[in-house]
Amino acid sequence: MTLGREWKLILLFTLPIMAGSFLQQLYNTVDGIVVGNWVGEDAFAGVGTCSPLVFLFLAFAMGLGVGAGVTVSQYFGARKMKELSAAVDTSLILMSIFGICFAVVGYITTPFLLRVVLDTPENILPYSILYFRIYCIGLVFQFIYNGIAFVLRGMGDSKATLYFLLISTVLNALLAVLFVIAFHWGVAGTAVATVIAQVVCAGVSYIYLKKRFKFEGSGRHFDSKMCRHILRFGIPSAIQQTIVSLGGTAMQRLVNGFGEAAIAAYAASLRINMLMSVPIFGFQAGLASFTGQNIGAGRIDRVKRGFHATLVMGLILSVILCALTYFFAPGVVKAFALTGDALALGVEQTQFFAIVFCAFSYYAIIGGVLQGAGDVVLQSVATLSALIIRVVLGYVGVHFGFMGYEAAWITNPMGWVASIAITTIRYASGKWKTKAVASLGSDAGDAAALKACAETDA
Repeated sequence: MTLGREWKLILLFTLPIMAGSFLQQLYNTVDGIVVGNWVGEDAFAGVGTCSPLVFLFLAFAMGLGVGAGVTVSQYFGARKMKELSAAVDTSLILMSIFGICFAVVGYITTPFLLRVVLDTPENILPYSILYFRIYCIGLVFQFIYNGIAFVLRGMGDSKATLYFLLISTVLNALLAVLFVIAFHWGVAGTAVATVIAQVVCAGVSYIYLKKRFKFEGSGRHFDSKMCRHILRFGIPSAIQQTIVSLGGTAMQRLVNGFGEAAIAAYAASLRINMLMSVPIFGFQAGLASFTGQNIGAGRIDRVKRGFHATLVMGLILSVILCALTYFFAPGVVKAFALTGDALALGVEQTQFFAIVFCAFSYYAIIGGVLQGAGDVVLQSVATLSALIIRVVLGYVGVHFGFMGYEAAWITNPMGWVASIAITTIRYASGKWKTKAVASLGSDAGDAAALKACAETDA
């Protein structure tokens, strides 16, 4: 990642991430299609209501993983192998601890989260509680896998995670069909299928990591100093990702007040929008790893060229996705077995997201630079600004009657405007260049050299 044509390196590194993320999103999509067609619209709405909670836990895992990935990529780029070994070991131990804690808390608080926080309608509440409690059982494996995925990406290996996800996604789809259609387990069948697939994915990826990369003392120690370094960047990123999910949770509660048709429409459209966003998140992850390694190697000039190349590729792809999603939205939404008002609302929301998608793409891609540089606090501020604007405008609009169900999604681009302004100003200022972590634990000369490199390129 520190030598060669920037656009080509980023694209080749990103393609497996895109494919892997697409497969990961298929987990929820397959569950939704199977439940919607073979269990019923109420059951689909019940599973859909759990989506913001699922994304909430996944967001924290991915945010913490970003901290691990940033640390690993910069030590890998700087060729500091002793520190790299400590970073890998400590990252996986941290992810396991957080995964266990979230699993226990999530299982115990499921009724409260669904009944009180999300205000889930009583007729779909049993489906929601059953699905989410089973899902919580597999949380620790989801955390472990995400930790391994970010560690591998930080060292430039984005292909392995694609193979792991391919195996688990196919397994999830087959088991969901078997448990729901053949065994008639209903909503529980899709949840059990997902947990089994997550266990397999975490196990296979861990075995690969241990065999593929040989580190001194790997898997045998926890470095408290490295833990602080990882949390320094992981916690702000996890908070940022969690903030986004909390915004989704708040909007889900708003949607729940409009009845089962609105809930089903929102769930279907959300799944489609997430699939549409996969390539852009892939570019973001690829650019973050590229940025981290090149900052670690003192190549700030390559970071700038990489950002510009990624932005061009991302916006071109966004225009294509916008057109495809807008025109094929009716047929895609129908795949979830929605009819009547639910179908109409789902199509409307999906088409609107397609129209404003390019703005989202820009915000996500410029965020990749800040992530890779370790400037996650500023990005958290930008995300918080977008969340506040979205939630406040949504609830105010519904309360005063000048917006209805559409408040859940039409306020999204309004929040992005603030985030885009904050991140663009930060990038233009050049202050992100001095946030590198690779000098941590090194001598003063290394730190001074890295800072001088950033200042020279300013």
